[in-house]
Amino acid sequence: MGFFSKGQQESAKTVFEKEVKPSLQPKNGKVHVIMINSFSKWINQIFGCDDKYTTQIDSILTAIQNEGYEIVDVKLNSIQNQGITGSMEGFHTLILYK
Repeated sequence: MGFFSKGQQESAKTVFEKEVKPSLQPKNGKVHVIMINSFSKWINQIFGCDDKYTTQIDSILTAIQNEGYEIVDVKLNSIQNQGITGSMEGFHTLILYK
């Protein structure tokens, strides 16, 4: 993982505890969705793994599974020219779980 991985993991942990976990539906065997909004790393103009997105979304997925849920699918939508400077890519990650 990259230099900022620890901070990215802590950020994901905070988002999970404060926003995701309270929004998870009770386990009832049905498929539910939760959407996570995030950004690419600053000035992401190289070919390679986006370690920020990977670390943060993987942390959220792991935490959901640690709560006893099953991840059914993960879908992604990206939007270019986001952020204050317009140099970031925005991501909407839809997580289907049961």
